[in-house]
Amino acid sequence: MPRSSDSSSPASGRRLRVREDPAVRRQAILDGSARLFATRGFADTTVRHIADEVEVQAASLYHYFSSKDAILEAVLRAFLVDLEAATEAVVAADVSPRQKVGDLVRHGFALISERPFWVLTYQNEFLRLDGQPGFEFVGEMSARIEAAWVRALTESAAADDFAVDVPVDVRYRLIRDATWTAVRWYRAGEPYDAATLAEQYLAVFYGSH
Repeated sequence: MPRSSDSSSPASGRRLRVREDPAVRRQAILDGSARLFATRGFADTTVRHIADEVEVQAASLYHYFSSKDAILEAVLRAFLVDLEAATEAVVAADVSPRQKVGDLVRHGFALISERPFWVLTYQNEFLRLDGQPGFEFVGEMSARIEAAWVRALTESAAADDFAVDVPVDVRYRLIRDATWTAVRWYRAGEPYDAATLAEQYLAVFYGSH
């Protein structure tokens, strides 16, 4: 799955220096915007803030994006395209259902570690944007990602993998929220790295079964 260059934690104030290559410049704008949307909030982030973050003239941003809303759309679309492709690949893999669920959780923690600002921007903006004109894709893609998780969990439950029998929709919400909300407290350099945390979460989810 393609990764953005954003590998810092939400607490980082590292600035991105924009290069001349258009593709690199566009990615730098998205990375810097995701950082600001996550830390300042979309409403409190201006085009000037974004320009300062990526060290370009504000007018230069309009060569790439027509507005701040267009930047947010590009950030969310890029994130969800990557996330949906990775999720579908995991669920379609020829492995056991338990392995699929484990790989979904592992991928979630990898994203939290590698692209925290993108994850936070999506979480912060999802409810506000769901169904808004121009942002219909957010709800549509999110629903497909959820359906893929539910398929994997349903298969795992049918294989009698779980120690406790609960409805799959409850299990999905528990695992989804426990995994993805970790972005709000996990920081690189914590006593446990993201990969270790994923395995610990899976041990809790599956119990001793």
